[in-house]
Amino acid sequence: MTQIAVVKDKKIGSLKEIKIKKYVYFVSFYIITLVLLFSGIAKIFDPLPLINTLKLITILPESLHIIIATLLPVVEIGVAVLMLMKIKPKYALVLVTMLFMLFLGISIYGTIAGIGTDCGCFGSAVKSSFGWGMVGRNTIFLILSLFITTKSWRRAE
Repeated sequence: MTQIAVVKDKKIGSLKEIKIKKYVYFVSFYIITLVLLFSGIAKIFDPLPLINTLKLITILPESLHIIIATLLPVVEIGVAVLMLMKIKPKYALVLVTMLFMLFLGISIYGTIAGIGTDCGCFGSAVKSSFGWGMVGRNTIFLILSLFITTKSWRRAE
């Protein structure tokens, strides 16, 4: 009789875990989507902060500054729309993870290089300077994107 009670408790516990994981997935998915939409739209309205930051990143050729400032917001918005519309979400999530890896790398570079200006990540809508806070924020976004990407790929199997 006690064994049956233990089995029932494990089932109840696992159902709660599943619900929590689904909730965390749902919240993470929409946080990432909204961040991408917001940052992409903000950069379209005011690309100058991003262009000014790109000028400070000495490893980039000057000829790429305008191209990156033009394409990055389009990619961010495009991927966010793909996610919202559930169009090829697994592949969109892989691209999102790659974007956040890039953003983390750039934030680490800017912090170590001592770039103290606004990064242009959100146009002029939100001020965000290079530093360990930005590195932490991008690390969290990368972890969230890795979480939803791996969950998405596991669901498909």
